[in-house]
Amino acid sequence: MSGSATDDDDELFASWGSFARYPAMLGGTVAGQLLGIAFDAAIGSRSLWIPLVFSVVLEALVAVRYGSGRDGLSLDARKCARVSWTYSLVLGGVSLPLLIWIAASHAQAVTGGIGYSFVTLGRVVGALVAFVAATAGRAGLMIALVTRRR
Repeated sequence: MSGSATDDDDELFASWGSFARYPAMLGGTVAGQLLGIAFDAAIGSRSLWIPLVFSVVLEALVAVRYGSGRDGLSLDARKCARVSWTYSLVLGGVSLPLLIWIAASHAQAVTGGIGYSFVTLGRVVGALVAFVAATAGRAGLMIALVTRRR
């Protein structure tokens, strides 16, 4: 590879192994959510944040495992950040129809029907903050794990 921007962009999907990282991370997402839900139920908090944290941690562990150096998949800090952002954007894109359906199904709860309200805007901002925090947290954890492996 020459190190140009075009060659660098191809690194994420250069082989089946680099592509397989993303479905494997989705498995980590589901497993993390289930473990987080079980833990949350055991302590009785009923918090969304516990399954989210478990999910992000398992996503990072799986991503680093698939970046362990076989098939040219080794990760550095920059690649960790790119993998985390790519995964978040794909997961967000796939989840967008579900989010639209949830918003539409709760339109009756918003005074005046579907419209902008402080509550709705607050939820959107909260979701965006959670999205960015999860992405950055996953990338940071991946970087820490990759650095520790060396």
